Amino acid sequence: MKNRIYFFTGTGNSLNAAQNIAKALPNCELVAICKDTSLEIPASYERIGFVFPTYAGGPPKMVANFILNMNLPNQNSTYLFAVTTYGGNAINAGSAISKIREDLKQRNWQLHYGTKLLSYPNAVTLYPMIKGVGLFTRIAERSTRRIVKKIVNKQQISIPFLKESAKKRYENYMAQISNSDSSYHVNDDCVSCGICKKVCPAKNITIDDGKPVFHHQCESCMACIQHCPKRAINYQDKTQKRGRYTHPDVNYQTIIQYYGR
Repeated sequence: MKNRIYFFTGTGNSLNAAQNIAKALPNCELVAICKDTSLEIPASYERIGFVFPTYAGGPPKMVANFILNMNLPNQNSTYLFAVTTYGGNAINAGSAISKIREDLKQRNWQLHYGTKLLSYPNAVTLYPMIKGVGLFTRIAERSTRRIVKKIVNKQQISIPFLKESAKKRYENYMAQISNSDSSYHVNDDCVSCGICKKVCPAKNITIDDGKPVFHHQCESCMACIQHCPKRAINYQDKTQKRGRYTHPDVNYQTIIQYYGR
């Protein structure tokens, strides 16, 4: 039987995790959750997984909307799993898995296994990029190997209910996401390469007069900031002197292959 993993990524952390899990599963497809992702879920899959970053104790808005609106067959024997990457707050990551559990339950599907995966912290609008990329990468690789064994063996675990306080915090954060690009701006270092447009999962960016323009359908994945080769895209006055990060094994060409652009 076939397997399928849906992933959402900005800097490549979640895509790398999804790739490593997919290698261990027979006949496994990787599908990006982006604006054009089909909501039709075939019935003939042995395993279906979701791999995504943690945002304020929940999944990215696009991931949550995908799960709540996808057209599901009866679950039957399909094994469902979720893996969320996070940069530091393990409690928030745990809440993200609980959120996925509840969203799937609304669709009459059971989440059999969910876990968090520590990865390099990369929310560049919130803090500077720290040293230790290699260390974080090795930690994530070791943890992924343990996770893979559990998914291969279809391990089932009990997933906690989502706390009301965590739910409210997540909802408040999500309410501001779409317009978060209002604080993005582009300086004269821009070379009109269009990478920002290509890596945006929401298709929120157009190139007008050689410069990116943001259309307030932002997912706050920060892919446009992190992948810009000239560091020309910045947030308020906070990111100009901050470094940039993308996963060492995932470049923008790899990401856009999954977006079909």
